[in-house]
Amino acid sequence: MKSSEINKIENLTDEEKEKFFQQLENNNAFFKEAFEAMLTLVVSDPLLTFQVADLIESEYRNLFLIIAKKQTQENKDDTSGCCSTH
Repeated sequence: MKSSEINKIENLTDEEKEKFFQQLENNNAFFKEAFEAMLTLVVSDPLLTFQVADLIESEYRNLFLIIAKKQTQENKDDTSGCCSTH
């Protein structure tokens, strides 16, 4: 993204921001696209990755717990394959 485009985004009016957030709420495909773009930015910077992880852990505890639970489930599924001894 060009820096002139970034500067333009930083200067959104309250009305433009409201329209953007309304679209996020009303359009699942747009929400997913915007969220994926934000996550791509987050994971491209290790410091930002840790900051967002800390934010999720402290401010969005339910999301953090669901992610942790899924990770634990996937780890259990990965170890119950071919290598069990009977």
